[in-house]
Amino acid sequence: MATPGKNPQHKEESELQELLQYLDASLGDYERYVSQIGTLKYTAPQLLYYRDEVQDMLEMLMGEKSLDLKSRWAKVRDLDLQLRAKARIFVQEVGHANFKQYQIINNPPLNRWWWYLNRVTVDTTPSKDSLWQFWKR
Repeated sequence: MATPGKNPQHKEESELQELLQYLDASLGDYERYVSQIGTLKYTAPQLLYYRDEVQDMLEMLMGEKSLDLKSRWAKVRDLDLQLRAKARIFVQEVGHANFKQYQIINNPPLNRWWWYLNRVTVDTTPSKDSLWQFWKR
């Protein structure tokens, strides 16, 4: 007879619940950051890491047949659409040059599109030497 605390199935289930709670917390952080784009200031790059965390957790849990992740995937899709709609503001907040630095530091795969939003937005930062080097244009 197995003791209640030693049941491997029970432990696995509790671990899954813990992972789901962590996923939900990460989703909440991602949602909060997306809703605050434009007012994030120096914390703006953290949104990229929260989105990574959500993706990592969803990919890890996808193999669990007992879990229904449809509602969480739908929430991610909705938040991603909001992020894409606010991409210009978000990239401006992080800074085009900073985006490039984060890409170098983190080396994210290309399928993690949120790390490359600077490539689909126009850099509106005026160049310091643009007036003096007009002839190069």
